[in-house]
Amino acid sequence: MDLQAEKLDVLQLIMNTDDPGLILDVKALLRTTKDDWYDDLSDEQQKDVIEGIKEADKGETITHSEALKRFSKWGLR
Repeated sequence: MDLQAEKLDVLQLIMNTDDPGLILDVKALLRTTKDDWYDDLSDEQQKDVIEGIKEADKGETITHSEALKRFSKWGLR
């Protein structure tokens, strides 16, 4: 994706609208958008998250109650 071209496209759409509500929505979105928490993780943590997603996609998950049983030995519930 050409980020600069996308920015110009969005800017063009904004410039061509007469909808004040849309303008206010875009402003609010841009002011409240924060960095993704994933970006603050270390490389190792990011790899762990990706591995977990791949496992979940393959159906390699457990139920919440099973997780509670497994982690109860550490006082987590």
